Amino acid sequence: MKFARRALVLAALLFWHGGATFYAAVAIPVGLSVLDPPAHQTFVTQAVTNWLNLAGAVAVVLFAWDLLVGGDACSARHRWRWAAWLGTAATLALMAWLHPKLDALMDRQRLVILDRAALRPLHHAYLGVSGVQWLCATGYALLTLHSWTGGHADERCQT
Repeated sequence: MKFARRALVLAALLFWHGGATFYAAVAIPVGLSVLDPPAHQTFVTQAVTNWLNLAGAVAVVLFAWDLLVGGDACSARHRWRWAAWLGTAATLALMAWLHPKLDALMDRQRLVILDRAALRPLHHAYLGVSGVQWLCATGYALLTLHSWTGGHADERCQT
């Protein structure tokens, strides 16, 4: 069961976190260079982020399951993993709250941004929250990998 749980956590992490990283680093710049006008990338991202947020919701549930039943030889690291999980879950909730507010400012059928001035600060907030989420998820991944490999399972970690 431990192997299956860890495999699911890893698959969720790769699909969601890896997918978001690839999308931000490759798909968005490519879309901006290929689409005419480049602003149409906004509508691609609008649809893609719904799927990324759904994948994130599945991932944080699997991460919590692993944290609850998997334990950790190092209690301090276990607390840090929970903190990273909390940051990941909180940013996901904030993004889920922001997304409909952004959607309301866009007409997907006509590919028109209805209120660019109102969209800009919300979009910047969404990007900032997304960056914090990326850091939290990366921290969770690194701490979890360290935990799974038995790193620092000594008396210093019991604090």
